[in-house]
Amino acid sequence: MNITEKQKKLVKKYLKKSYTEIYQLLLDLDDKITEIGFDENYDINEEGILLQRLYDDLYYQNSEI
Repeated sequence: MNITEKQKKLVKKYLKKSYTEIYQLLLDLDDKITEIGFDENYDINEEGILLQRLYDDLYYQNSEI
């Protein structure tokens, strides 16, 4: 799994655990974005933007070209 130290810190902060499988990490990250990433009007908030960017970066870093 390709993940930077900065990304690992964000994962631990928001998901409270470490991962060895990118698939499970992305699933849990998606759940967290849904849980805290939107305001009362269902607009993405700052945490949602941060976590979506993390999701996208991890996805592309770990996808095979």
